[in-house]
Amino acid sequence: MKFSDFSAAKNVSRYSREKLLTNKNMNVDMVEAQKGTSELPHSHDHEQAILVLRGAWRFQMKGQEFTVRANQMLSIPAHVEHSALALEDTLAMDICAAPQQDHAAAEARAVPYDADQYLWGV
Repeated sequence: MKFSDFSAAKNVSRYSREKLLTNKNMNVDMVEAQKGTSELPHSHDHEQAILVLRGAWRFQMKGQEFTVRANQMLSIPAHVEHSALALEDTLAMDICAAPQQDHAAAEARAVPYDADQYLWGV
């Protein structure tokens, strides 16, 4: 048995993942994403559920957009390509039906929002 305290969530700083539970059949991560952070298109060999606790996250998959807000959950089937964009500073639970999720790969897909990259002059 493992106990996790969700009230210990840190302030959002770009993009971070904290492993809360890993066992033989599942993996649960707390994910924080700063507004504007996007996740590049990718897929998994396992099912995934995203439960947004605070903020709003927009997902694209199968040509559709889904906006998931606080207290809402999105289920992503295995092998379905999807991407994501944090519409607000977001705190979410990432629940995967697979052990040992690769944190380095997940963080490599995250593209932090940088306001300076959108500034330009005429």
